[in-house]
Amino acid sequence: MNRFFVILVSTFVSIMQALLLVYIVMSWFVPPYNRFRMFVDDIVNRFLDPIRRIMPNTGMIDFSPFILMLLLQFLDSAVKSVF
Repeated sequence: MNRFFVILVSTFVSIMQALLLVYIVMSWFVPPYNRFRMFVDDIVNRFLDPIRRIMPNTGMIDFSPFILMLLLQFLDSAVKSVF
């Protein structure tokens, strides 16, 4: 059971990291009304919005994806060390 939980969390973290990287790259090159971009934005923004509410406004640079990436890494390493 513990092994299953570790694999589940690790898979979730890997998928979220990949989606986050796709989200970042697409924000530079893909128009905002593209269907695939809207789909990825919807998923990733569910996790970024709480971080954006807590973080202070930094102008044009959004550090919330970086913070989310750090939190995902922390979650993965914490679960692997506990279980």
